[in-house]
Amino acid sequence: MMAVAALSIEETANEVARALVRVTARDQGVRLALPLLYPGGAMVGVEISRLRNGFLVSDTGSARREAGLLGGERAFQRIAVEVAKRFGIRFDHNMIFDLDVPEDHLVPAVMAVANAAKTAVENTALHLATTEHADHRAFLWDRLQSVFGSSFSREPVSFNGASSESYDFDAAVKAQGHLTLFQVVTPNANSVNSAVTKFLDVRDLGDTAPHRVSVVTNKDRTPRLLVLGRTSRILPVDATDDQYRLAA
Repeated sequence: MMAVAALSIEETANEVARALVRVTARDQGVRLALPLLYPGGAMVGVEISRLRNGFLVSDTGSARREAGLLGGERAFQRIAVEVAKRFGIRFDHNMIFDLDVPEDHLVPAVMAVANAAKTAVENTALHLATTEHADHRAFLWDRLQSVFGSSFSREPVSFNGASSESYDFDAAVKAQGHLTLFQVVTPNANSVNSAVTKFLDVRDLGDTAPHRVSVVTNKDRTPRLLVLGRTSRILPVDATDDQYRLAA
């Protein structure tokens, strides 16, 4: 039986490259699906169209649509202008693009448009997460003020963990001789990971460690809830007064 010759490393690399980039021909151009992902998991796409004087390279408005799915199209309009300028390209309130690109500049133009589109959506998602967190923190402060009165001060607090690193927490309450640290946790992995890191280092203080409470804004959608629960008490943001008292 004849042995099948193994592919050379160059041939293998070319196979990998073809798998990473999908090319789809369109009426007036070609669309590239690139190995970059938007926060929602979709691949970043860039379209190349021939013009009289060079090529148009654009995201065809896909970044704006991705931001819209996150509920952040208004913020995206401002963010995308700044990001496009940083990458040396343009944004016309619909698509991120570069115009009249010479053929020998297509590769850097595709890279610039793709990375700008990805960055603009990521920055929009970060802006939304920060705004959402601030809204929930204000709600938490209202609840703690109502439940604990003068035992609570409406401001974030810093506290050192066992590693001597200082961490910022959304709130703290001194009640019944114990200090309790509160941290709002929104339903995304970064928020959970941040809370776990803080609470784990504080827990390692041992008997002197303050109580720790993760105030979750959506328990059903919060990832790694079991891991979070190993480092802190889980409390829904809309818990009753008695539940807040018990948590502290």
